Amino acid sequence: MFSIFTRRTQTKDEGPLLKNGSMLLEKLIASCNGKCNPIRTFSAEELSKATNGFNVEQEISRYVHFVLYKGFLDGREISVKRYEIRESKYLETAITDIVIGSQMSVHKNVLKLIGCCLETQNPLLVYEFGGEKTLKKYILDVHEGQPEPLTWKSRIRIAMDIANAVAYLHTALARPIIHRGLSLISIVLDSKHVAKLSEFSLSIAIPEGKSHVEDAISGITGYMAPEVWKGSKINEKADVYSFGRLLFELLTGRNNVPEYYAAEDAIVEEFVQSYVESNRLIEIVDQNISSEGINRDELVAFAKIALSCTEENPEDRPTITDVAKQLRQLHKASPCIT
Repeated sequence: MFSIFTRRTQTKDEGPLLKNGSMLLEKLIASCNGKCNPIRTFSAEELSKATNGFNVEQEISRYVHFVLYKGFLDGREISVKRYEIRESKYLETAITDIVIGSQMSVHKNVLKLIGCCLETQNPLLVYEFGGEKTLKKYILDVHEGQPEPLTWKSRIRIAMDIANAVAYLHTALARPIIHRGLSLISIVLDSKHVAKLSEFSLSIAIPEGKSHVEDAISGITGYMAPEVWKGSKINEKADVYSFGRLLFELLTGRNNVPEYYAAEDAIVEEFVQSYVESNRLIEIVDQNISSEGINRDELVAFAKIALSCTEENPEDRPTITDVAKQLRQLHKASPCIT
């Protein structure tokens, strides 16, 4: 089955270990019938040492409810995810992250989960090392002097790879899973700009025999589909919308949050659509790539993929599998150098 419950010597406080282990086992059985990739357990002490006491200098990214750290353990670099330790409400999201992450780790564009620590109030997650920076750093924070901006071809490849990962989430597991947390900060890049999806804490499965799921409003500001805001039943097309919003950021270098747009441009889809229709798309392309001499047709094709993903009616959006195919074709056709 999996090695997560290898017995350790008794610690001074077995409470969190027993509670967290029980919840994890229950969710693993319900989600994947025990068929998950093997993961190992770590102690809280060794993960604290690996991250230098969860030192701020080791931070890779800071999310709403967790921080991802760079660490060094057993002779290799690792990444450690630490949820808000004072917030017990994040226990279930951490467990969900482990359950879905353990099933998704076989995909080449998912940060591989290698283990966890159940001794703390909220579990700690341990991953392979997938890079020190998130996609947000490469798209929205380059003005701070680092890192080097991504080329146009790299952006298409990253979009294609993440679309493939989300398609796997939607189609390859026991039941379709909706991610609900797609954003620039949920993706890490290694030194070769290979993208890895690193976050599944908001994910939810569509029940067997159903086409939609109903749950409390959950998602990331700037990426949430209209039906999510309305509290309606949702399906995989909510992720397609979030992905389209991510494509807008790759294209324009602008944050999706409305406050980053003028009042008259607050709806991102309408803003981009107006520039496509007026044949002025190049004017809003990220300045870091606008000098590459990119073929206009490529830019328009990319923008139209994003616009199709963000249709207000979920039924009018393509599947993420179709989006991945379109991006693959665009990547093959692009003559730009990575």
